[in-house]
Amino acid sequence: MTIQVNLPEELISKIDAISSDRDQFIADAVQQVLRKSKRSDEEEVALINAVADELNAEAADVLEYQALS
Repeated sequence: MTIQVNLPEELISKIDAISSDRDQFIADAVQQVLRKSKRSDEEEVALINAVADELNAEAADVLEYQALS
């Protein structure tokens, strides 16, 4: 698929300085960002799951306290 993207000339110059294939460079950069974004979501879920039992126990304590008050 072909798309057109407008990039600043300075950025194009930097890409050309390190790669002979702009298309591949940009495709690789986009893939890297997408993988990083997905990994960040997975890491966030893992952190939530790691403390889920503790948070659920605290919530149960609060609800019990409210029911007794």
